Amino acid sequence: MGIESQGPTRPAGQLTPQQVKTFQSVEPKALGSIQIIIAVLCLCLSISILQIYYEVHFTPDLIVVTLTVMHVDLLLASGSILIHAGRFPTLFWVRSESLWAL
Repeated sequence: MGIESQGPTRPAGQLTPQQVKTFQSVEPKALGSIQIIIAVLCLCLSISILQIYYEVHFTPDLIVVTLTVMHVDLLLASGSILIHAGRFPTLFWVRSESLWAL
């Protein structure tokens, strides 16, 4: 029993057509591709920084590699989720992308 003017409720986990249109307007596939390119550039630049020094300093090199790998992993994961959410926009992928953005 419900109000006659209300339409059927949509199943949980689906976006309305207006929400999909709004999400697609920010071009998530392009943003995800840019994030992946930035991750590759960060990795290349960090490797080139490590190649500058002739001597091996274990602690600073380890810190640079650890921080770079952490950031590259996050950028790759976030970019991949954005690309997938752009191709198949569902509530799960849109919410998971918003969690990665935090």
